[in-house]
Amino acid sequence: MMSSDTNLPFSKRLVDAATMFCVAAISMVLLVYVAFGEAKRNYEQFQIEKLVAQGQVVQSALETFIRPGLPAQQFIGFQQLSEPMVKADPLLDAIIFIDPNNQTVFSASESKAPVTASQNEAQRSKDGLAEIRNQNGEFQVFLPVRNRFEQVGHVVLTVSSKKIADKVEEAFRPVVIAAGIACFGFALFVLLFSPNLNQNSRARWIGSTFAVTFIGVAVVVVSTLVSVYAQGAQARAKSLADSLGQRLDDLVIYNINMDDITGIIQLFGDYKRLNPDIRAAAIIIDGKIRAHIDPNRRGTEWDHVADDYEYTVSISQPGNPRDVVIKVALPRDVVVKQIIRSVKNSAALFIASALFAALFMGLARSLKLLADSNKDGSWSLLEERATINLVKPVFFLAVFVEHLSYAFLPSLMQAATKAASLPASLASTPFVAYYLTFALSLLPAGRAERRIGAKNLILLGLSCAALGLAIMGLSSDFWSALGARAISGIGQGMLFIGVQAYVLANSSASRRTQAGSTIVFGFQAGMIAGMAIGSLLVSYIGPSAIFFLGASIALVTTLYGLLALPVRTSGSDFSDSIHSAWRDMGAMLRTSSFTRTVFLVGVPAKAILTGVILFGIPILLTQNGYAKEDIGQITMIYAG
Repeated sequence: MMSSDTNLPFSKRLVDAATMFCVAAISMVLLVYVAFGEAKRNYEQFQIEKLVAQGQVVQSALETFIRPGLPAQQFIGFQQLSEPMVKADPLLDAIIFIDPNNQTVFSASESKAPVTASQNEAQRSKDGLAEIRNQNGEFQVFLPVRNRFEQVGHVVLTVSSKKIADKVEEAFRPVVIAAGIACFGFALFVLLFSPNLNQNSRARWIGSTFAVTFIGVAVVVVSTLVSVYAQGAQARAKSLADSLGQRLDDLVIYNINMDDITGIIQLFGDYKRLNPDIRAAAIIIDGKIRAHIDPNRRGTEWDHVADDYEYTVSISQPGNPRDVVIKVALPRDVVVKQIIRSVKNSAALFIASALFAALFMGLARSLKLLADSNKDGSWSLLEERATINLVKPVFFLAVFVEHLSYAFLPSLMQAATKAASLPASLASTPFVAYYLTFALSLLPAGRAERRIGAKNLILLGLSCAALGLAIMGLSSDFWSALGARAISGIGQGMLFIGVQAYVLANSSASRRTQAGSTIVFGFQAGMIAGMAIGSLLVSYIGPSAIFFLGASIALVTTLYGLLALPVRTSGSDFSDSIHSAWRDMGAMLRTSSFTRTVFLVGVPAKAILTGVILFGIPILLTQNGYAKEDIGQITMIYAG
C-alpha cells in the first residue's frame, strides 16, 4: 500500500487546497451564474405575460368605452382603474395610453422611458396580441386599442428590468453564500483530511467530495429556482383572474343574467387559446360553474387540484345576494418544465466541471510528483508522469475554446452568408476551411517541430487559435469568419502535432500508448466541456463575448505553456529543403495502406463530424426551435 501524504509540508498541502478551491470556485460560479441567468430570463417572461394580462384589463375598459363612437380622450376611468394596479404591483412602473402619434393621453404614473421605438425593434407576445420592447432599461408592453373602425392608440405598461434583476438577485444571495461555504469546506477537506489517505484513496475521496459539494449547491440552486418560478407563476395567475374579472364586472354591477349574454363561453375559450398553460378558468355563481374553458363543466362545482396555482377574484357587489367569483388555475407543470431544464443544464455543467476538476487535480499531483522526485531517486518515472500531465491542460483548453461556439456557429454562419448575399450552400465553407487547413498544416507542422521544438510549436498553435477567435469576436461577417476559421485550423493543427511530439518525447517506449491517452482525453473532454459551457453562456453574454472569452483563455494557456512546459524536442534530424517535404508527401500518397486509411477512414470520419454532427444537426435543431443549450448538450452525446 502506498504511504499517506501526512509528511507533505504544510505549504505544499496549502497549494493543493488552493488549487482545489479554485476548481470548485470556477465550477460554482458557472453553476450559479447560469442558474441566475436562467431564473432572470424565465422570471422576465412570467412578468411580461403578467403585464399582458394587466394591460388587457385596461384595454378592455377603453375599448368598451370607445366602441359606441366616443373619443378615447373623454374616458374618465383611466386613473381609477390603472393607479391601483400600479400601486399594488411593486414591479410595475407605469400604465399609460398613447394616441397614434405616440402622444401620452393618460398616465397612471410618469414613465421614464420613451415609447417611440420603431416597429422592427418589437417582439410579439405568445398570444400575438401584444408587442414587447426592451429599451432604456425597461420592458414595455404595447396593446392596441381599437374602436369599430380603426386603431386609436396603445395601452403601454412598463417595468424596470433592474427591478426584475434585483428581485432575482435577492433570491440568489443565499445561493452565493452557500456556494462560498461549499468551496471553503471542500478546500478545508483537501488541506486537513485528504493528506491522511494514500494516493489512490485520496483521489477517490477528493473526487467524491467534489461531487457531493457540487450536487449540494445544485440542490440549493434548484430549490431557489422553484421559489422564483412559483412567484412568477402565481403573479401571472392573479393577473389572468383580474383580467377576466374586469371584463365581466359590468355584468355583475348591472345584475345581468349570465344566460342572457352570448359570447361568454367564447371569451373563456379565447383565454385558453391565448394562454395555453392555463388548466382551468371559470366564472362561478353561488358555488356552481356558469362558464368554463371546458363547456362540459357548466353546472358542476370547481375541481380543485392540490398541485395547481389558483387565484380567486370576487366580483360580487355589496348587498347583492349572488356570490360571483372568477377562478384561474395554473398547473405546477409550468414551473416543473423550467426546473427540469435547469436540472438538465446543471447536469451538463457538472460533467464539464468534473472534467475540469479531474484535469487540475492531475496537474496538482504532477507538481507534487516533481517536488517529490528528489526524495526516492525515481526521477525518470516521476518526471515522465509529471511532464505529460503538465501538457494535458494545454490540449484540453485548446479544444475547449474551439468548441465553445459550436452550438451556435452554424446558425451564425448561415446569417453571415445571407447578409453577404451569397448562396445558402456556402454557409458550411468556414467549417470546411477549418478542417482543410487543419489537415494541410499537419505535415508542415511535423517538419517544423523538428526545427523549433514541440514547446514552441504548441505556443505558436495556441497563438493562432487565439487570433482566429479574436477575429470572430471582432467581426462575424462571412469573409472575416472564413479567414478566422482558416487561421484557427492552422493553429489547432500545429498544436496537435506539438502536443503529440511533446508526449512522445517525454514517454518511454513501454508507456507511449498510455501517454497517448493524453490526446484522447484532451480532445473528447475538451469537446464535451466546450459544448456544455459555451451553449449555456451564449444566451447571457452573446456570441462575440464567447469568442473573446475563448481567445482570452487561449492566451492565458499560451502563458501557462511558456512558463510551465520544459523545453523538449524530438531530437530527430531535420532537412529544410522544400523538395524533401514534397518528396515525403509523394511517398506517402504512393503508399496504398496510407491512402486507404486516409480516404476510407479519415476523410469520411471528418466529413461526418464536420458536415453532419457539427453543422447539419445544429442547423436542423435550430430550425425546429431548440434552444442553444439543448443543441450543445445533444452534440455532447456524440463526444461522450
